[in-house]
Formats: sequence, C-alpha cells, structure tokens
Amino acid sequence: MRRSRTVLILMLVLCSVISVANLGDTSSNPYVTGYKCDCEWCGHEVIPVHDGSLLDVAASPYAAAVEKLVNAGIVDLDGPYFRPADALTRADAAIWIVRTFKLSPIFPMQVSEEVQKKFIYVDPLGVIDESFVVPSAKDTVGSYAEEFLEGLVKVRAIDVESDLLRPSAAITGAEFGLAVAKVLFGVDDPVDYASELISLVYVPSQLLELDRPLRRDEAAQILSNFVDNPRFSIVTFLATADIHGHIAPYKPSGAKYAVGAMEKMAYYVNSEREMQSALLLLDVGDAPYNTNVANLFEGEPVIKIMNMMGYDAMVLGNHDFDFPLNVMERNSRLATFPFLSANTLFKDEPLPFLLPYVIKEVAGMRIAIVGLTDDSSAWYTHPRNVEGITFEEQYTSAKRVLEEVRPQADLVIALAHLHSGNRILPQKVPGYDIIFEGGRDVVAFPENINGSWVISSGKHAELISKTNLNFFDGKIIGMNFAHVFLSENLPADPEVEELANSYIASLDQKLDTVIGRTEVDLDGERGTVRLKESNLANAIADSLRELTGSDFAIQNGGGVRASVKAGDLTIKDIYTVLPFDNLVVSVELTGRQVWEVLEHGVSAYPAAAGQFLQVSGLEYTFDASKPPYSRVQSVTSNGKPIELDRLYTMAANDFLTGGGDKFTMFLDMRRVIVTKSFLRDVFSEYIIKHGTIAPELEGRIVIINPVN
Repeated sequence: MRRSRTVLILMLVLCSVISVANLGDTSSNPYVTGYKCDCEWCGHEVIPVHDGSLLDVAASPYAAAVEKLVNAGIVDLDGPYFRPADALTRADAAIWIVRTFKLSPIFPMQVSEEVQKKFIYVDPLGVIDESFVVPSAKDTVGSYAEEFLEGLVKVRAIDVESDLLRPSAAITGAEFGLAVAKVLFGVDDPVDYASELISLVYVPSQLLELDRPLRRDEAAQILSNFVDNPRFSIVTFLATADIHGHIAPYKPSGAKYAVGAMEKMAYYVNSEREMQSALLLLDVGDAPYNTNVANLFEGEPVIKIMNMMGYDAMVLGNHDFDFPLNVMERNSRLATFPFLSANTLFKDEPLPFLLPYVIKEVAGMRIAIVGLTDDSSAWYTHPRNVEGITFEEQYTSAKRVLEEVRPQADLVIALAHLHSGNRILPQKVPGYDIIFEGGRDVVAFPENINGSWVISSGKHAELISKTNLNFFDGKIIGMNFAHVFLSENLPADPEVEELANSYIASLDQKLDTVIGRTEVDLDGERGTVRLKESNLANAIADSLRELTGSDFAIQNGGGVRASVKAGDLTIKDIYTVLPFDNLVVSVELTGRQVWEVLEHGVSAYPAAAGQFLQVSGLEYTFDASKPPYSRVQSVTSNGKPIELDRLYTMAANDFLTGGGDKFTMFLDMRRVIVTKSFLRDVFSEYIIKHGTIAPELEGRIVIINPVN
C-alpha cells in the first residue's frame, strides 16, 4: 500500500511537469481539495492533494498545519500547490478565518445610490433599508473573497479605513493575530488580546507580533490550533424576534428595496447547518400573527415554516395572545418545538402545552433555555383573549427558574420578551449567561449588563442574529456576533417559498369571503371623509373605541379610501376601504388636549385634507369662518361638555399618534394600549360581531359657516 502511494506521488510529479495545463478547473468550488490529471498514466483519476501530496510544503516547518487546514476545507488550493512562503493576502486571511471559526459569509447588495453604510438602529421605528446591506468597502466589490471580508467586518474583527479594506494587500502577523483574537474573545468587553491569544496558541509568539507580512504557512500554523482540537469548540445560536407574521418580502417605510421573509431565513439557516452542527435556532416571541396572511390563517403558516426551519424553542410574546387561548394551544400542538413561558398561568396553574424551560445538549454542553413573558401582556390584547390567564411577576419567575436550572446546566439562556424589562432583568436577576431580548424592536450590538449578555434580533423577519460562543476546555473564552440582514439579493428556500406562496394565494381567495352586510350605502368619498361627517367613518371610529374601551376614538379622513354599496360586505371591501398597515393604539390625554387635536384636524378646512377627523364618543362644532386653531366652538360627549383638566383615553391609528399629518401633540402622550391589530382587521372583526350594520349621520360634526 505504501509503495503504491509512492508510485502515485512520483507519477503525479511527472504529470505536473508534462501536463500542468491539463489540471482540472478548481475555481468553481471554494472547498476543492483535489485536482484531476488527464494523462493516460492516471486514468483520469482524482488525486487527493490534501492527503500528503501537496508538492511544495515538505520543507515548511508548518507542513502538518497546512495539511490540517487543507483537509478541513479551509484553504483554497492552486492545484497541488500551497505556496507556503508567499505572503498571506487580506482576502485569503478573511476566507481562512471565516471558515475556521464558522462565521457567516455576508453577501452585500449592489445599489445605484450612494448611501452611508449602517449596522445598527436603536429607534424602534427604524427599518432595514439599503444602507444596511451595501458593501462595507469600495474595493471589495467583485473580489473573490468579498463575502468573507464582509463576514469579518460584520463581527467587527477588521476595520474599514477610508472606505477601503485592501483585499490584495499582505496582512501582517500582528494584524492577523488581532483579527483572530477579536473573533475568539469578542469586541464588546475590554480584552488583552495578545496575552489571551498566546495562552491558547501553540506557535512561536513572535508570529502574532510581526510587523512584516505573514507567510501562508505561518498563518496556517496559527489557525491549526483551532481545527479538530477537542479542547476547542464553538456553539452557535441563531435567534429571531418579533417576526409578526412576515412570511413574504416587504418594503419597509422609506426603503427602495424589499427585505425580510421567512423563506430567506430558511435558506440562511439551512446554509448554517451545513457548516455547523452545534447550533440552536431560537425565537424570542411575537412570531405567528399580525400580517394579513398570518392573521387570516391564525398563525398556521408561520408555525409550519418554523417547523421546516427546525426551531429548537420559542417564547411567548405579548402578541402571541392576539388570538384566543385555544388558537395558541392548537398552534403549540402543530409546532415541532416547545412553546416556553415560565410565568404564564391559567387560573393560577401552569398550562399543559407550555414549558417553563427546556435543556438541550449541544457539543457536550447542557444548555438551559428559559422562557419569560412580559407580565403586563394582558394589557396589549383584547380581554377575551386572556380570560383566565394570569402572569407571575416576571423577575420573580426569572429568579425561581434560574435557581432550578442552574445546577443542571453548563449555560443558562433566557428568551425574554419583556420589552424595556429585558435590560432590567440582569440587574434584578443576575446569573443568566445570555438574554435574547424581544419586544424592543431594535438592532443593537450586544451589551454586557451585570454579567449577562443582552442580544437583540430585530423585527419583522428583517434579520437573524448569530452568536458564536467559543469554548476552551469547556469554559467560555469569548463570543462573536453578527446581524445577518435578509436583503433582496439573497436566495429563498424553495420549499418554504412554495408554502408561503400557497398561503398568499389562499389569502387572495379569502378576500372574497362575505363577513357581514350593510343596509345602507357606506360613504367613503374623498369629498365627504375629508370635509364633513361620514357614516362609514363613524362606524370605523366606533370599532376602534369598542376594541380598546377608550373614552373617544378618532379616524383621519385621509385613511378612508373608498365607498361601499349596500349589500354584502367582503374582506376585500374592507381592505379596499382601509388599505394602509395602520395599527390601533390608545393614548391618555386631557380634555384640553382633545380640543387641541380637533383644532388641528379642521385647521386646513375647506381644503380636503387627510387630517380632517371623524370621531366616536365625541361631538364637536367648528366655525369655518374663524382663523385656523381658533375654530372649534364646542366639544361634547353624549351632549355634555368635556372637562378640560380631566384625563381621558382616545383610540386612534398609529399614523396619527406617531405625528402623521402633523399631529405632533400625540408624540408626548402616554400610550396606554399598543396593539398589533391593523385598523382594517379591527373593522372586520367589528362587522363580524355585529353582522349587519346601518351607520347613520348623527351630528357628530357640526360646521358653522360651511364652504359648499
């Protein structure tokens, strides 16, 4: 056998002299570790160049390390040549580091516009637009290592200087060592990178301090310490949060390109699993509902896709209570992964289909995953959906469960859908290793709060967060982190895409479903809803007040887009009347502020402005001959004047309460109810409940000196 192998190698050397031109093309496969010789001696046999047959590494002191990296598929080969003495380029350094430490290649999207690169947003109203997904540097576009360089930038292991990364330039030993150390130990806590790295790496320490270009074999020696080393391991956590039913791509407000979609999530997750088996996929709540397709099928498409993606656990968020409890139970039984919530009770007892935690064994580590739900969740949904449900105080529950699982686990993770409480949790209950947070709707870098890492994972299927924990001798030595944005240029999983499209097609059919009847024509004409009382807008405003239990409700005329003839009412009719994705909220305000809101609503009259307000629970009179902001003459409720200093509640859509149509006075008001219910869905439910409607003009708006 040994003689046969020697003969093969000798023949290979001879072939390389006579027939180098016939080497098989390896450029199409970045993981290729062999080449094909076309000469008659080899009989078209593939020669495994990773198995002792590299032609130029025998004299290298680091030959074994080179073979190790090649055999692991980390290094791209130039035929049977490694070129050990050549300087390592920054491009190849990126490829090797990304593959060694199981980082994600990041594929940027080319756009025609000049935009400033962004990585995070801390405003919950922020969105992932093209500025988050464009290339990080000007000189990486078209590089064979572009996605690997972007991968290192994403985990903040290398810096972009003057919009350049210099991929073809040589990397020094010091630069290479620093990049490796940042990947190993992280960048969000102070670390003495040099001393920490030297303690782990079996290599002449001067290699990590060299100011000269690092040789390729020297770099291989450094990385070989982390390849097939039983003392070193990586555990990957992929996390999603606040998906809110976004199974299909969509364009965020102000963006030019689509983002998101669970079909793209699925493709990415599958790609990750191909390179990393020690992986957990987690969701931090509010996944199943809140888009039209998700709501119409009561979360079923989202749960089915999550099954296809292989989720390991999901915590309940407050919007997981947007449907009655029997829907949640049905979805939990449909799911192939556990629903977690340590503090959700039914009649003061645990629900049988909810678990407080689950323990997973990954790479020899026992990892406890605890679910925590905002204990004020009952305030965010209709009372009927939480009838009988109570919530144990969230921090009390977190402490109780932590004390139970800590002796059983090497690592304790919290899936915490606590909104602002996510950052309070580690201060009140120290001891969780990682807290994946939900309900904050931000894209932020990890933050170490009182010994716990708090990790954000965005919203609306715009990204997946990836956290790699690095272990040495069973102890965490550090972590690296990336937000992987799901941009328009990324591929979709074909099976998930097919399932999503089937539900979307069924949605179109459901739009023709009759949900009720109107005995009268519903007037949604522009000249009505923007200038005077409308019977249709009265009914819409009534539906808001009925849902929230608020004292008053308002609806801007600009949000009502069509009329409906008397007869059957279909879902399509409602979506035509109310096409915008406006959510329903309720704010607290004084009677004086109610007056101020109404003054602004009529300030543009007689122009047919969208800010003109239709009302419920109120009647108001304004004099069109008066100057703007001094027109309202009276404001009553059930015929009685409102009290200027009294506190009231007012339901509206989030366009208005977000300052739309210049209703800036709402921005400082306290939101007492925040739903994820679209206005059109609220109105649909109102019609279903009442069956037949016949709204009338009731004198809710009286105009003195009208302009006809």
